[in-house]
Amino acid sequence: MSIATAIARGSTHPTVPGGCVLVRDREIIGDGRSILCSSKVEIDCITYAIGTCAKRGTPTVGSVIYSTRYPFSTTVFQAHLMGIRRFIITAHEWEPYYKDEFRRAARLARELEIEITPLFPDDDPRFAGNPHEIDEFDPKDKTDIEQDDKPSV
Repeated sequence: MSIATAIARGSTHPTVPGGCVLVRDREIIGDGRSILCSSKVEIDCITYAIGTCAKRGTPTVGSVIYSTRYPFSTTVFQAHLMGIRRFIITAHEWEPYYKDEFRRAARLARELEIEITPLFPDDDPRFAGNPHEIDEFDPKDKTDIEQDDKPSV
């Protein structure tokens, strides 16, 4: 995901830059970034990455998409046609302009049995500390542990 984030920095989209990496067998087979052309045509980072693989002739069956943006519905269908069954995306708030489109994409992914997994970049604060740290009530060595083999009366 760090490579997709680095690619997103090179995006020309002014409001929602995005980066994407296609991985198969722990090998990067394609990458893409979001582009907003001067003609106001938006090219999604996932579409760009799938197009890169198609241009190179690289098979994508069984690969995983790592993206910093949520996929559009057309992208989900492209992934279905290319044999991609899993998206891992950076979890963040949806852009309000694209909210309905993202809902359609999620519905289509459910119908096509494509997994969209959010990846949270921050650690969950609920699990930041260890609740089982050793304190004064825990035994220090084996002699502090009571033996249960004493006969009962």
